[in-house]
Amino acid sequence: MLSTVALSISLILTLYLCIVMVVMPVITIGKFIAALAAILIGSLSWICHHEKLYTASAATIVGITIVGGFVASLSNGGADGFVAPIMISAPVTAAVFIGARATLISAVAVVMAIVSLLFLERMGLVSEAPYSPATLDIAAIVMLSAATGICAAGVGYFAHAMQTQIRSLRSSQDRLMQVTGQLDHSAHHDSLTSVANRQGLQRHVETLLSGLDPTERKICLIHVDLDKFKSINDTYGHPVGDAVLINAAQIMTAEFNENALVARVGGDEFVIASSERAGTPDEELQVRCNRLIALLKAPMIANGVECRIGSSIGFATSQGRKCSMDSLMTDADLALYEAKREGRGQARAFTPDLRVKLEQNRSFMLAIEEALEDDRVCCVLQPQVCLRTGRVTGLEGLGRIRSETGALLPPAQILPMLTEMGRLAEFDFKVMQKTLDALVELRATGAHVPCVSINASSVSLRSPDYVTRVQAELEARGLTTKDVIVEILESTLIESADDAALTSIARLREAGIRALMDDFGSGHATISNLMKLELDGLKIDRSLIADIESQKTLEVVKAVCGLARNLKLTVIVEGVETAQQFAILRSIGCEAVQGFGICHPLELPAVKAWISSYGASNVHQLQAQLS
Repeated sequence: MLSTVALSISLILTLYLCIVMVVMPVITIGKFIAALAAILIGSLSWICHHEKLYTASAATIVGITIVGGFVASLSNGGADGFVAPIMISAPVTAAVFIGARATLISAVAVVMAIVSLLFLERMGLVSEAPYSPATLDIAAIVMLSAATGICAAGVGYFAHAMQTQIRSLRSSQDRLMQVTGQLDHSAHHDSLTSVANRQGLQRHVETLLSGLDPTERKICLIHVDLDKFKSINDTYGHPVGDAVLINAAQIMTAEFNENALVARVGGDEFVIASSERAGTPDEELQVRCNRLIALLKAPMIANGVECRIGSSIGFATSQGRKCSMDSLMTDADLALYEAKREGRGQARAFTPDLRVKLEQNRSFMLAIEEALEDDRVCCVLQPQVCLRTGRVTGLEGLGRIRSETGALLPPAQILPMLTEMGRLAEFDFKVMQKTLDALVELRATGAHVPCVSINASSVSLRSPDYVTRVQAELEARGLTTKDVIVEILESTLIESADDAALTSIARLREAGIRALMDDFGSGHATISNLMKLELDGLKIDRSLIADIESQKTLEVVKAVCGLARNLKLTVIVEGVETAQQFAILRSIGCEAVQGFGICHPLELPAVKAWISSYGASNVHQLQAQLS
């Protein structure tokens, strides 16, 4: 009977251990002890065939139980080692639920019982077979029931522990998913405006393209660049600038439907990606873009400040062709570049000819780069003459770049490209050097040239060392500050009271270098700039005298000349091409003129020849030449 009980316990323990190993395959000390106990109890089933050894076999079983439970309790803290103890006996169950102290007390009690049992046997008080077969059967049933109950308790505890662990894992998983969602949102959205960022745009467009049916839908990418944002940021500070960006993002989000994604891809650049019907014409998209430009142009309150911005837009679609996010973005960029080149504040659709123009611009840009590196910057000189005496009053140095073939590239081609390349100030400086060198060489030949004029772009004027460099170049050639006049484009806008250009103009006057406003009458801020700037004169633009023979134009020119005289400013009129213009300007008291009618811009050798042939001819001879 003891053999059957031991074998039953061993089988139950082995089966349960197998189940536990499948559910929780990680090896622990408790599982190892349980396996060892199953093997030993199974082997004891053979020893228990000898009835005389029942006491010894029982003592062995109890001893293994005590040792196993005690070691498991100590090594696993009584929690992870529940598998072996619960399977074997109550003392180990106590170790699981109560701790190592209960195991030790139970072990002492069982050892005392065994010792007393052995002591009674030696005294002859215990026979070899003290129990009847019926009693042994009952004892076996009780032991088997106890073992089964212990196993059931173990299974229940194990199930409860597993359920608790599963709930904990689910809770951790929920928190992990929540954190993952937050991280994903942060990774694909702009922290300031809450719209998508470049990564979010990339993912959205790639998703749209992956499921795109070109016969039904097309993708439209709209690249929006905010105009005047930098001046707002510099004038009012970043808090106002941030508020402007947030308002702009909200306007774009509200203007386009839920199928469109608005993304901020740069400081003041946004991209709107939308899915459109395949048959949607570019004209309809153009109307929507124009409406967005109008909305962004309206005054907005940003952080308590009323601000006005504008926008330029370029858009491209995927209609009828395979494309990627990069190709669509490149096309939209090209369209945006063309919109800004044409004057900003407008929307432009991508067309294939823009790509051709881009390649041409790149080639031309490389050619200019090579010309700058090879020092192929030169200047042409255009004389200015006095209307009263006919004498040369000065020469204007105009920058040119010589191509590899020797031809001079016109300013309309090179100036926009130099501006885009960020090398306009460098070009201005080289032209200034060439102009001053020409003045020195002309004077060395005996020519009477009172001074030369050089042009200063807004980029040059905003260089902090501009005036210092002009002075250094004059000193290096033995020239004085009276030998040069700086012509400032009328289109140079003074953005604030501490504008660096305003500072440079003031420093020019302090250094004794005269400054003129060039192209007077061609822009929209003429009178405003006259009030802001301390100038020595102005140069009337050719557009203002083109129709000077009409009475209305004549009165305007008279008014400008009168204003200049009242402000004690010298006046030079450019663009004089006919004898009638010459005579009329002389009759109303203009001081000096220049233009194709007098002399085209010439390179230095040709200027020498022109001055030599012109000589001391007076104004009447000059007018005769014009006629």
